Amino acid sequence: MPTSFFDKIKLFKRAEIQPGHPAADPVEEEKKLSLGPRLLGSPWLFLGVTAVIIALFLTSLPSRSLSTLAQGAVAPADITAPFDLIIEDTEATERKKEEAVAAILAVYTFDANVFANTEDKIRRLFTQGRDWTLRFPGNHRSEELRTALLDKLGIDLELADVVALVRLKFPAELEELMVNLAAKTFSQGIILSKNLFIHGEEERGLTLLDLQGGERTVRVGDLLDIGESERRFADDLGRIEIPSKSRALLANLGQIFLTANVTYNKIETEKRKARARAAVGTITFTVKKDRVILRKGDEVTAETLKILDEYNQRIRRRSSWLPNFAGSLLLYLFLFTTLWSYLRTAFKPHLAERQFRMAGTALVGSLVLYKMFLALAAMASGALTIPSLSRVETFYYAFPFQTGTLIFAFLVPDQMTLLYIILNSLTVGILLGGDFLLTIFSFIGGLAAIYGVKLYRKRFRAATLRAGFIILPAVNAFVIVAFNLIERSSSFALLPAEVVMGLLGGAASAVLAFLLLPLVESAFGFVTGSKLLELTNSDLPIFRQLSLEAPGSYHHSLIVATLAEKGAEELGLDTQLTKAGALYHDIGKTKMPEYFIENRSREFDVHKDLTPSMSTLVIKNHVKEGVELARKLKLPRPLREMIEQHHGNSLVRYFYAKAKQTYDPLEQTVGEESYRYPGPPPQTKESGLVMLADSIEAASRSLKAPTKDNLKRVITDIINGTLQDGQLDACDFSLRELRSVAAAFLTILFAIYHPRVEYPGFGFNGRPARNKAPAKNKDKDNDRDHQPPEKAPGPDESV
Repeated sequence: MPTSFFDKIKLFKRAEIQPGHPAADPVEEEKKLSLGPRLLGSPWLFLGVTAVIIALFLTSLPSRSLSTLAQGAVAPADITAPFDLIIEDTEATERKKEEAVAAILAVYTFDANVFANTEDKIRRLFTQGRDWTLRFPGNHRSEELRTALLDKLGIDLELADVVALVRLKFPAELEELMVNLAAKTFSQGIILSKNLFIHGEEERGLTLLDLQGGERTVRVGDLLDIGESERRFADDLGRIEIPSKSRALLANLGQIFLTANVTYNKIETEKRKARARAAVGTITFTVKKDRVILRKGDEVTAETLKILDEYNQRIRRRSSWLPNFAGSLLLYLFLFTTLWSYLRTAFKPHLAERQFRMAGTALVGSLVLYKMFLALAAMASGALTIPSLSRVETFYYAFPFQTGTLIFAFLVPDQMTLLYIILNSLTVGILLGGDFLLTIFSFIGGLAAIYGVKLYRKRFRAATLRAGFIILPAVNAFVIVAFNLIERSSSFALLPAEVVMGLLGGAASAVLAFLLLPLVESAFGFVTGSKLLELTNSDLPIFRQLSLEAPGSYHHSLIVATLAEKGAEELGLDTQLTKAGALYHDIGKTKMPEYFIENRSREFDVHKDLTPSMSTLVIKNHVKEGVELARKLKLPRPLREMIEQHHGNSLVRYFYAKAKQTYDPLEQTVGEESYRYPGPPPQTKESGLVMLADSIEAASRSLKAPTKDNLKRVITDIINGTLQDGQLDACDFSLRELRSVAAAFLTILFAIYHPRVEYPGFGFNGRPARNKAPAKNKDKDNDRDHQPPEKAPGPDESV
């Protein structure tokens, strides 16, 4: 549409140029309320009450101390456990640690270097002996050789053995035989004395550790002491065919060279005992809530006295309830104050307050739900004997953490849903003992819930079920696996049970969200796509009543719905809500339909005998009647507001002009206030579209010739007049959006009022029928496709 389409728009409203009706002052409206209702409706009161309730849920009241009795005393009454308590069994733990230490075998080190050094000495002995005999071939000087071997090699040989070796010239055969026999004996393992086995080695054996880190368990009988090694060496030597003198010589050498190569490793033994002791976990036993610790008349034993002492110590530590409550209260007062401050700047007042109250209510409801699941988890873990399911922490992953998030994702904008996810995740972590991983688990699950609802088409309630049964379980399982990899790199005993609980948690969130969604919609005035489909069913009794009692208004509402829906589609608004609001906007006319011109079935004018002010009251009353009827029909709040706002506080122009002519035709001082609708003006773009569509459709009925130019003029004047009257101030329409709406309205109206060709042989317009047959068209086209004989409308202008 060209720029001249809105050439009548002025920069100042009519009320600012010429005194007119005063703008509605919301502050004045609030002042009319008494102090009590104002306080009850205040978001600050709601904020404080919600914070107190949440703080109470997060900090339970301390229990009274249990009776303090001496050992051997008789219990005067039954003493029951006030809460679940895990108690460390110190004696059993210590016994288990001692058993673990006793199971560690003594560690001995097998030193292969001993034989290597011994072999080196043997070879050096024979090498130096051969060199000596070469240097002194005549007089071998055996005494000097013995002294030299003692000084250089530290080998103290008998003189007779030295003489024998010199006589044999230190033969290489004896050298190799000596080395082989020594190697065989050393490989068995030689200990200094078996009398040194004082660590239970003879009963349980020992651990033999080599220098490369290898180890094996051996019996004491597998090792040799020095005496046994010499006898073993002599036995091996006796099985070899050599001269007796050489055998005796080697036997003497064996006694010199055989030494211990297995020693007790005290450091490694103590390390292994310490590790075994540390590996033993603390042994505990659980005393369940309401279990009878001591019955009336029973004697107090050491075991029951220990349980009573543990409970009293825990109760004394819990006695700091007030500081915990105060800390939780201050935290949530700060969080909710921050939330309210943000919502007031990000949304319109009524939307901000609704979302704020919804967040607080959802958080309290979620806490109630979590408390119930905590009780069920405690019962289930106490009844099951499977190790992975006997821990109450395993059941935490089955809690419906995302019930509120799924509802929020379905009903409110994503930024508000994200804020709720943050509050819910913090609350989960605090409630379950400050568990950081559960906070992360809840937060990631909330993000998955948003994605799931958007993925499965937000306007259908089944999106919550699909998100909870498909997206949430998969994400929960993924996060649980990640947590197990972070916390336990080798043990995954709890992983299967935790994954199953995560799958159940996603499904439980979906089912509860699906069941609670209609209640939340009704309580906070939300309207979903499925609800709107139900409300726009033309077979509903209200529409049948409207079509029978006020057929003109019913037809008018259908056209208004078509116009408004098309405008909403152009602007990307909620088309279903806009259409529903347009269909219901005039249901108040069912009270006195004959007072509205579109429903008059006779020539008699019922307004003829009424004063203009009385007629105005009747006309204005259809808004009030429509709102009351909407309440009886339990229509959602947005539809009731659209009925209430579809005329805003605009002027009933016809009767206002009639009043000025009747009462004061010259001065025209009749006030507008009595001739204006009660309002308020439209607060949303959807309501603004219904107002414009209603006014433009009604005005188009007054056209005698509904050509495109005339329709453009009607649309332009109505939009311009509505703007100048300030009716669209709260809708935030831009000029571009109004141009799009005008173009959409023109398309629909011109399609409704488009001209048809004359039907030959009929006088519909009051003219006599022509008997002349129409000229035959050689193509024999259908006559409804012919252009009208009168002048066609001018060419379309771009909108």
